[in-house]
Formats: sequence, structure tokens, C-alpha cells
Amino acid sequence: MKRFVVLFILGSMPFFAFAQREIDDDTPHKLKDRMYFGGGFGINSGTTNGIGYFDISVSPIIGYMINPQLSAGTGISWQRTSYDTSPSVVLNQWGLSPFLRYNFNPQFFSLAEYNYISTPTLGYNTQGKFAAGPSRTFSRLLLGLGYSQPLGSRGAINAVGLYDVMYNQKDLAFTSPWVFRVFFSF
Repeated sequence: MKRFVVLFILGSMPFFAFAQREIDDDTPHKLKDRMYFGGGFGINSGTTNGIGYFDISVSPIIGYMINPQLSAGTGISWQRTSYDTSPSVVLNQWGLSPFLRYNFNPQFFSLAEYNYISTPTLGYNTQGKFAAGPSRTFSRLLLGLGYSQPLGSRGAINAVGLYDVMYNQKDLAFTSPWVFRVFFSF
């Protein structure tokens, strides 16, 4: 049970770090003062359709604070998923994610993120074995709201719920249109 709880927490909390600086209207418009960098790391394990899997992901970002309420940026992502099959199936997924974040106040924000993802498909080969197929691209438009709890002068813990408004269950690429994240910023 303890292992399940640890895996659940790690799997449901990709560590997205949006290292976002605070600015005000008097801050000079120097590029280096308004840019921020961050990134994330995720790890997950589980079973889908009776097949065990393990995945790991990395997702660096770069952003720009347009004004105290609005920031824009982009991220790239890489995810490697290995399935417990014989022979082993390994997928490498790549993505690009431009985003906009609007802060209503220091605690509440909205987030819009477009995901362009290239990933091999999954299926069964001619021998009836689970196998990776040709790569496909998928687009997701994630919209949602979040909450930020300050931790010191620059840090915060954030939680966000996003909904994929372009979700298509027939694609079989994502199990749900909902995405939930907990991340830290500094």
C-alpha cells in the first residue's frame, strides 16, 4: 500500500517549476528582467489494459512577463514510456507547448496551453503482439484555472486543473480530457 501511495503521488504530481519573477508597472522593460526559466520532471507507473508501464518525462520552459498579470512562453517536452511486454515496447514522445498565464490576483490565475505532440501509436502487430506503430501528431488546447500559495518572497506551490477542449476519445491518445498538475515556482 505504501508503494502505491508513493507512486500515486509521484505520478500525479509532475514537478513543473515556473520560475516566474514578480514585476510591476515601474519595472524597466529589459528582456532579462522579465524573462523566466523553469522546467519539470515527471515519473509515473501503472497498468493500462492489463499491461504494466513506466514513464519518465522532462519539460523545460521559457517565459516572458508581459505585465504584472500576463505572461507568455513555451515549453518543450520529452516522455519515454516503456511497457512490460515481450518483446519490450518503448515509446519516445516529443512535444511543444506555448502557453499564456493571466494572474487575477496573487493567488488565482488562468492558464491556456496548446500542446503539439508527436508520439508513436500503439497497437498489435500481425503476430498479435503489443507493438509500437507509426508516429502521429496530436494537438491539445488546455484551458483551466489555478491556485498559487506563496512560499517566501519568490516561491509558491501551485495547483491547476485544465480541460482539453479539443479532446477526441476516438484518437485513443489520452485517457481523459482533464489534466491536473501541482508544481512549484521560484
